[in-house]
Amino acid sequence: MTLKYRWSLLASFFCSAMVAVLWSLNLGAVYPFVEIVIKGKSLHQWVADEDVESQQLIANSQNSIRELEARLSDNPDPTETSKIQSQISANLYDIQIQETRSAGRAKLAPYIKKYAPAKPFTTLAYLMALMFIGTVLRGLFLMGSMVSVARVGQRTMLDMQNRVFQNVLDMEASELGVKGTGDLISRIRGETGAICQAITTLFGKTIREPLKMTGCLVGAAWVNWRLLLFSLLICPIAGYLMLKLAQVTKRANKRAMEDSAKLLNRLYQALTYMRVVKAFTNEDNERKRFDLVANDVYKKSMRISVFGALSRINNELLGVSMISLSVLAGGYLVLNSTNYLFGIRMCDAPMGFGSLMMFFGFLIGIADPLRKMADVYNMIQGGVVAADRVFPLIDQVPAIQDPESPTEIPTGKLEIEFCNVHFEYEPEQPILRGISEHIPAGTSLAVLGHNGCGKSTLINLIPRFFEADGQVRIGGQDIRNYAVKSLRQKIGYVTQQTMLFNDSITQNIAYAKPEATHEEIVAAAQKAHAHEFISQMEFGYDSMMGEHGGKLSGGQRQRISLARAILKDPEILILDEATSQIDPESEKLIHETLAEFIQGRTTVLITHRMSTLELADKIMIMREGQIVDCGTHEQLLSRCPDYRRMRNLQLEEAA
Repeated sequence: MTLKYRWSLLASFFCSAMVAVLWSLNLGAVYPFVEIVIKGKSLHQWVADEDVESQQLIANSQNSIRELEARLSDNPDPTETSKIQSQISANLYDIQIQETRSAGRAKLAPYIKKYAPAKPFTTLAYLMALMFIGTVLRGLFLMGSMVSVARVGQRTMLDMQNRVFQNVLDMEASELGVKGTGDLISRIRGETGAICQAITTLFGKTIREPLKMTGCLVGAAWVNWRLLLFSLLICPIAGYLMLKLAQVTKRANKRAMEDSAKLLNRLYQALTYMRVVKAFTNEDNERKRFDLVANDVYKKSMRISVFGALSRINNELLGVSMISLSVLAGGYLVLNSTNYLFGIRMCDAPMGFGSLMMFFGFLIGIADPLRKMADVYNMIQGGVVAADRVFPLIDQVPAIQDPESPTEIPTGKLEIEFCNVHFEYEPEQPILRGISEHIPAGTSLAVLGHNGCGKSTLINLIPRFFEADGQVRIGGQDIRNYAVKSLRQKIGYVTQQTMLFNDSITQNIAYAKPEATHEEIVAAAQKAHAHEFISQMEFGYDSMMGEHGGKLSGGQRQRISLARAILKDPEILILDEATSQIDPESEKLIHETLAEFIQGRTTVLITHRMSTLELADKIMIMREGQIVDCGTHEQLLSRCPDYRRMRNLQLEEAA
């Protein structure tokens, strides 16, 4: 996804590279400051003195060569001859180095003479001005890098959240129940945020700080590459420890994110069912359960903090060890004016105090990015773990897919037919067992049965919320031949558990038909007998519903839900206990509306109320996932004991 924002990445990389260059140049100013200004010299004097020193060193090396050649002619011992020849080669190498440096200064001399100030203090002022300008430029490039990377991270997070949310909406309803709402919210918001931080770090610090280290390494190598290699001897050990810490941190991050998702799930459920918690005075139990999960999250977070601290210590020790080794080795070379350490040549010419300070400055410049990189590994490991939780949601293929060549759904009245339908949520636990039934177009069917017999599961197969064995046919075609969206556009659905959004009444009714006019919304509300109580509310149709429609009574919520279905004007209507919470007076009025509304419309009703059965052309009795009987009210009274028993029970309750 980040490749979509390659220009931002390129801008960030360029800015990071400029930060590294300016960082190294600022540190490189130590050498001229110490070697030239503090000694009271100008750049002109420095060039002249350096030339004199080089000529003196060349002369010394030439004298040494002549002495060694004289000893060589007088000494026939092969072993001694080999040592003398090595010393001659070393002196010739020193002469070559000094001649190369003299040639370089000769090229710089005209520019120094033309542009450089002649006085030491003026040179110092220029140097400080350049360092200030360099720092300002470095700050601007740093800002450019951070802003560019932030854009990549935030846009990537936005894209991922949209992709994950899109795929979550395509999930089967059963999958949503298994994963848990809190877990999904955690992945959509929390884990994508962790990935954003990881991307920001990866293309920010992870590029910028190593580039700064690279610039300092190049500078230190230019001063003395052999001494640099000696100073880096400790790096393999520190790198091994860092790798081990990264592996442990990744495991800790994974456990922490899983526990955080559990915590969010616990919180979501407690707040969603607050009335149940209070009704059963379970506040203390909920506090204990929440505290238990929160304590687990705390412990995992502390483990991650410990590993982060160990990473910081590891990097700090690496920086100190590098500087300590270089101080010991460099100090020995300078104090003894030698090129050799343990018999190994460490520099081309004896190092001076100024060049050694410059070398130390570059090493300190390496240590600072190392210190900043300590937190990077934890953050990136957290992003990797978050990606492991998010990408399966992005990559998953919805279980319910459109066919490659969808069939067009017929217009007009639609018949529904169940053909030997079997369904189970869990293996070996069947819910529906060979359901076969035909609902002619424009007729209505009521489904009765005890709780758990499969009524709601059966009607959920009509809009293809689940995939079943056998066939569910609408308009003469298996619903799997239709595009899912086209199929569901033909269906109106009203459930016992009203599902309303924390939005205005207008928006909730218009959810079925976003382009509906206000007049159409009011007309639907009037048919559902909701207009009267809506008009009495402070803001009328603009009144907010509250969380889950909490500002309305159960009956009012059901009427809003019914108005939504009426506004949609679907070919197929599904009513799942749609009037269970409505008062008897309103129920009578709504039944009159429904009796008119379902005329010529294929309707499936689930109800326990005998009054609602009057709306149905046929009644189907279910028990344990099977059809017991199906017929008219009179037919079932005469032949179905289950129906007579349910009817008698209803009559007793009414009495």
